[in-house]
Amino acid sequence: MSLKWIYKPEPDEEIVDRISSSIGFGTLESKILVLRGIDDYQKAREFFKPKVEDIHNPFLMADMQKAVERIASAIENGEKILVYGDYDVDGTTAVALMYLYLSKIVEKKYLDFYIPDRNAEGYGISTEGINYAKENGFSLIVALDCGIKAIDKIDYANTLGIDFIICDHHLPGDELPNAYAVLDPKRNDCRYPYKELSGCGVGFKLCQGLNTIYKIPETELFDLTDLLAISIAADIVSMTGENRVLAKLGLKTLRKTRKLGLRLLIPEEKISTFDISNIVFEIAPKINAAGRISHGKAAVELMISENLKQAHQIADNILDLNDSRREMDANITQSATNQVIETNQTNNFSTIVYQKDWNKGVIGIVASRLTEIYYKPTLVFTDGNNGEMVASARSVSDFNVHEALDLCSEYFLKFGGHQAAAGLSMEKDKFEDFKIKFEKIVGEKIQDHQKEPSINIDTVIDVEDINREFFNFHRKLSPFGPHNMKPVLVLKNMKVSGYVKQMGKDGSHLKFYINKPDSGRNIECIGFKLGQYLDDFKNKTFDIAFTVEENHWKGNVTYNLNIRDVKFHEA
Repeated sequence: MSLKWIYKPEPDEEIVDRISSSIGFGTLESKILVLRGIDDYQKAREFFKPKVEDIHNPFLMADMQKAVERIASAIENGEKILVYGDYDVDGTTAVALMYLYLSKIVEKKYLDFYIPDRNAEGYGISTEGINYAKENGFSLIVALDCGIKAIDKIDYANTLGIDFIICDHHLPGDELPNAYAVLDPKRNDCRYPYKELSGCGVGFKLCQGLNTIYKIPETELFDLTDLLAISIAADIVSMTGENRVLAKLGLKTLRKTRKLGLRLLIPEEKISTFDISNIVFEIAPKINAAGRISHGKAAVELMISENLKQAHQIADNILDLNDSRREMDANITQSATNQVIETNQTNNFSTIVYQKDWNKGVIGIVASRLTEIYYKPTLVFTDGNNGEMVASARSVSDFNVHEALDLCSEYFLKFGGHQAAAGLSMEKDKFEDFKIKFEKIVGEKIQDHQKEPSINIDTVIDVEDINREFFNFHRKLSPFGPHNMKPVLVLKNMKVSGYVKQMGKDGSHLKFYINKPDSGRNIECIGFKLGQYLDDFKNKTFDIAFTVEENHWKGNVTYNLNIRDVKFHEA
């Protein structure tokens, strides 16, 4: 493998000792905490024992008062409210959460939801969605996980007498849409102390705001956090501060969820130990499959369903769609990889591919795959509906692809996203000029450390450090996610204890053991995509960078080391 190992700077020993004595962890554990900014007792309390009281007042968010008053006025006057959201996991969970909350205080005849069709309408607020609202007598739209750049669409809605409340978490442009209220912690004039909420998180804050009036029992409000935990995990937002509090609460709720649809997506034997990585790899792709391949509406229907038979039908359909998505993803990735080679892009600073008939719902996944293969800022284009092109962008390391694309915005019809991912549309005749400019900008801005895959190492440890106390500490660090990733540790001068064997259909993975001399116990190690190094493991000593994985099976808990990279010593 070819990862560059970047070691975090050694923390101040005095601070480590202070943390160790104040909260009772060993030196290694305290060192890991200090490395992630937890360097005093108060921060440790907030990190390990987050409380509902740690959640910020929703009215600190700009326009929250206006939003709450407008919804209250709509309810009082018998106006129809349409809950509108994006078709990905964050959008559909946000819509489900808002719909479930409002259905507790609004008669069903005054409430509905709308998810735009990815193929026919594309991302964000659509003219079709606004027309649907007008035709069906909705005078208020609550938009979730989209809308912050929908200037013209909101202007259009205003001409029809439809008010918008926008709940978004994407970066605003220079101008805010002329909506009745705009909730987005990333607004320059917003004093909300936590900026990294998911779209569903912003929706939850609005529910909290509304609950100061409608006062449904707090247990019922927090029953919705299972959906919020799914959005936090799936949208890969920062696992710090308020998100961490909400994710912890949400995971607790998810493990005993009463939502029929979610229970059908989670294997019964796993539900009590379900965590963030289970959401990312098991639930999120299934929920996403509806919006990618068919229609995101099905995902919302599944999450709000109170009818077991109906929930089963939707879940079965979604699982079939996910199988189709997998096959499509593999085929398009192969086609895109061939194109990179055929167009001699392997030495470029960026990767840009296009084929007119690629499925729009899968190009984001394909962009991620290409980024893994070539390790460059990547855009995957296909045709939109009105003769335009649409693209999904993905980035590497800490390179800000949103900023790089923003410098090319004169070519775009629509554009939005984050530092690590973005989406856009453009006219076809702009494509060649865009490619030249984007490649030039990436070449100018990208730094050497962003050009090769790397792994950040917390610290080097001794094999005897891997013990019960460490496992207990590691569990307390969760939930894991951006800015609170699993510690990456290094063991040096190791050798295999006993056998090493290949696993997987094509022998691409490895399983082996290393020995703890003091106790004589072996530790299981799994090396994904390391099958080609079988002989090296058998015959050489090595350094390994790894994370600790916790496995649950029939009530038993076991641990193994997930080998992230290896460096062999020449004999």
